[in-house]
Amino acid sequence: MPLSSLTDHPQDWTGPTRLLDLDDSKLRIQAMRITQLATTEVQKAVSIHDYVKSLPFGCVAGFEHVPAGAVLRAGRGDCHTKGTLFVAMLRSVGVPARLRFVTLSGAFLKGIIDAGPNTITHAVGEVYLEGHWVQTDTYVTDSLLETRATQLLEEQGIRLGYGIHVKGNHFWDGRQGAHAQYSGSDPDSCPLFDWGVAHDPEHFYTNKANADLQQGWLTRVKWMLAAALINRRVEQIRQQTGPMAPQAVQNSS
Repeated sequence: MPLSSLTDHPQDWTGPTRLLDLDDSKLRIQAMRITQLATTEVQKAVSIHDYVKSLPFGCVAGFEHVPAGAVLRAGRGDCHTKGTLFVAMLRSVGVPARLRFVTLSGAFLKGIIDAGPNTITHAVGEVYLEGHWVQTDTYVTDSLLETRATQLLEEQGIRLGYGIHVKGNHFWDGRQGAHAQYSGSDPDSCPLFDWGVAHDPEHFYTNKANADLQQGWLTRVKWMLAAALINRRVEQIRQQTGPMAPQAVQNSS
């Protein structure tokens, strides 16, 4: 389905895709377990958000787009893979959800990896709650990484790096938009371009085959090729307790 033919009808954003494998038993059971005490869709959404956020930020290796069930089993992810899991778990409990893709400055990954191109395609979750779509990407980075990243950014006197913006949000209440990778108070960090919405990363890249987005996908391929180094680097950042000099993983571009 072309992206231009998609609508904002909530019911159009509830079904499965190859990546949103809603029939995956572990995914379905986990989503039900997480939301069993929730009495509203907002509570369901926040519970799933908090669970996905608790998974470590990192790279799930693979040359193809990763289904939600595989992300759950890997127990880690980045904006694309955690976003896929976030959307799938929401849909599995009947809450409409999708991803919005935007172009960001690659500076927010400084300290983790040299992103190669100056920009990167970032996926932001959107959830239909209380009659409107609410954005969040605060599930992407885990709390331990955020705490250490904030310390490092403040020590170095910079705004962006280690996966976050120093003034970004760390929490989401399900009622207002919240972003960790950029801040509205810093226009230079905000999206440079909005590509629109899609069910999942595979659906997005398949329907947007142009030079700019192909470059974005090549950046992600490099990200996945360096998976072990990236995950090791992120773990070093999480566990570091004293001053630490910047040491990003270098791409082989």
